[in-house]
Amino acid sequence: MIKAARQKKRRKRRLYFAGLLVVLLAAAGAGFYRLSLSLQDISRIIQLAAGRISDNHATVRASEPVLRGTIYDCNFKELAVSYRLFSLYVHPAELSDRLEVAEKLAGILGMERDLLAEKLKNVQRVIAVSDDLDEQQAADVEALALDGVYCKPLEKRYYPAHAVAGYLLGFTSNSVGLAGVEGLYDSVLQPGEFRNTDVAEVDFVDSEALGRTTTDVILTVDTGLQKLLEQQLHDYRVQKGAARGVALALEPGTGRMLALVSQPGIDPNYFWQADDGKMQNLAFRADFNRDLIRPLLVKAAAIYDFGMEGKILPATVRAPDYGLSAETIDKYWQLFGMQQPVHNFFPVNGSEPKAGCAEKTAALNSLSGMQLEVGLASLINGGNRLTPFFLSGIYDHDQDRFYRRDEEAVQRQRIIPPAAGIHLRRALMHQSPYSGKKGFLFVNTKRTIALNRGLTDYRIQEVLCAAVPREMPKVLLVMVVDYGTLYPLPVRTALGKKKTVDLASVGHRLLSVLGGYGAHEMTAEHPGEKNEENYRRFLISTRLELPELKRRSAHIATRMPEVTGLSLRKALQHLSPYHLSVKIKGSGHIIGQNPAAGEPLSGVDVCQLILNSGI
Repeated sequence: MIKAARQKKRRKRRLYFAGLLVVLLAAAGAGFYRLSLSLQDISRIIQLAAGRISDNHATVRASEPVLRGTIYDCNFKELAVSYRLFSLYVHPAELSDRLEVAEKLAGILGMERDLLAEKLKNVQRVIAVSDDLDEQQAADVEALALDGVYCKPLEKRYYPAHAVAGYLLGFTSNSVGLAGVEGLYDSVLQPGEFRNTDVAEVDFVDSEALGRTTTDVILTVDTGLQKLLEQQLHDYRVQKGAARGVALALEPGTGRMLALVSQPGIDPNYFWQADDGKMQNLAFRADFNRDLIRPLLVKAAAIYDFGMEGKILPATVRAPDYGLSAETIDKYWQLFGMQQPVHNFFPVNGSEPKAGCAEKTAALNSLSGMQLEVGLASLINGGNRLTPFFLSGIYDHDQDRFYRRDEEAVQRQRIIPPAAGIHLRRALMHQSPYSGKKGFLFVNTKRTIALNRGLTDYRIQEVLCAAVPREMPKVLLVMVVDYGTLYPLPVRTALGKKKTVDLASVGHRLLSVLGGYGAHEMTAEHPGEKNEENYRRFLISTRLELPELKRRSAHIATRMPEVTGLSLRKALQHLSPYHLSVKIKGSGHIIGQNPAAGEPLSGVDVCQLILNSGI
């Protein structure tokens, strides 16, 4: 009985589904009849459906790509931008005539037919032929409709200004930010939603859904000033034989960074080529002797200690250090916040050396470039210690909206009473032998003997402080140069004569142009379209690099090098000559690699690196 009842129910279900299917087919038939679709149209629909199922033969330009966000300066000039390229893959087993395929592809790729045909003889299941095809080349390959040949889109990051602001921008690998702004705001620049708490300093006006597609980052940095300071610092270092230097410019009244220069610099397009010395953050490393600005601090201490009515005597008649004791001067180092650390807002480089006891003792008498900048800004802005910042806001493409930085996000600490702070600024700005009508200028040189990784380090260091205008400074510049030795060799010109140059002359030149920066008002709230000239340069650079990489790879060993235990940057340096596509999993140091060290690389195009920060 029970079995018969179940069979009866099954028959009813089958009849029900059969009836439903007949109704659907009838409706579809009526639709086709009204549309009058031809067999060719139906075939096209089927092909389209098949194309959606198979990624291998999908239209390469079926939809607009969602790329990593762009980084702009305060004038919406591109500093970091992503472009869409294509990788060309071939299934050798699906090729009917390899020589014919090689001949058709060679013209599009700009490769020799015989070399390409030889590559297609590989027994691998899939061969990566090229990874730098642009939109037009990918469309031309697609138009050939070759079996076993397909294009896959990929994203490439490009820094149009190359080494300009390289350390500030940082770099990426496989579209993941690893350093600088790229690392700090990686969650924002990555396509897709992020939380407003990821950028707490921006006022999102109660917006909840953020960054559904692409979000751009706009910095406070002015590319014009950044280039000027980099060029001036570079020229001075070359002329004087100095090893390294740093230059920082900000608005002392707001904390807004206008430029951040660290030299020797890096080109983020080729960050793996930089050695450990270039990768270190000079702006935040406490490597500069605090006595470089001791004359300024002692004068400020004397002005503050003598009060409103006190007068500073001329150098010819005054006592050493204006009569202030060493204990009093140390008290003012603390009162003015000169020893107060400035938080490094960039991701910390894992290659930074750890300081021993001797180095830590020496660091007590050393300051970072950012400490010098923020400390001096407190003395000339009326006694407010501000936290420097370089983020102006973000632009959300999905909402077509620009979100500005919240003015309340700037941390302020009153270290000097208002009246005393104004008096201190006025007295300090008008009492320097290098100052003039154009602005305030201070230079000083210090010879030091310090410990560096357990070794005695003899150095000459110079500092330049400039502020414009003198009455109410809107721009403060601090430039520090480290020679890296006690007695640098004299630098000669091309004619063999000694060239006389000093930091004061550099400062006077800069005073003439610094007044044009600061108090920037953004005139637009939309970045606009991507710069076509930058895209053209990017394509040219990829065309120039590829032949060079092929020539280098032809002369290197054909076995996988050992990269386990190295940092990602050093591993990429080792792998760069092999022209491999690198896939990265995890973060930190490398704990695994595929192929393994020593394995042959013949026919291998992809390498996988497994990273772990807990090594």
